[in-house]
Amino acid sequence: MLKDDIQARMQKSMKEHKPLDVKVLRFLLSQINYEEIAKQKPLTDDDVRQVLAKEVKKRKDAIELFKKGNRLETIADEETQIAVIQSYLPKGLSEEEVISIVDRVIGAASDTSNPGKIIGQVMASVKGQADGALVSRLVREKLANSSH
Repeated sequence: MLKDDIQARMQKSMKEHKPLDVKVLRFLLSQINYEEIAKQKPLTDDDVRQVLAKEVKKRKDAIELFKKGNRLETIADEETQIAVIQSYLPKGLSEEEVISIVDRVIGAASDTSNPGKIIGQVMASVKGQADGALVSRLVREKLANSSH
């Protein structure tokens, strides 16, 4: 189980005196535990990956804010945290792979007037391996180009 891997790595990081890794892993475990309490059952590995992906997104959003505030030292800390979290996530799809999925979903769709519905179908196809903002942008670009 993914949660067990995170716990084992946290213990190893404690022994190796890696405070940043310990901090990130401890936080992830607490988020996983909160989610388990909310759902009132143990999380599956897919559920854990969703929690991890949400944490990566939060940190990417924070990096954007830190860039605007010119807080470079904090950006490096957030990027390190992202690297630790992403080591537990499947490798993301390239933009080209996402484009091909978008093309396939749009080609199969009978109604392309609702971009939200198509974005939802693409997100279901990529199963968390692509950023929602990227999918949204690509779908909207394809729909805008196809209507001309």
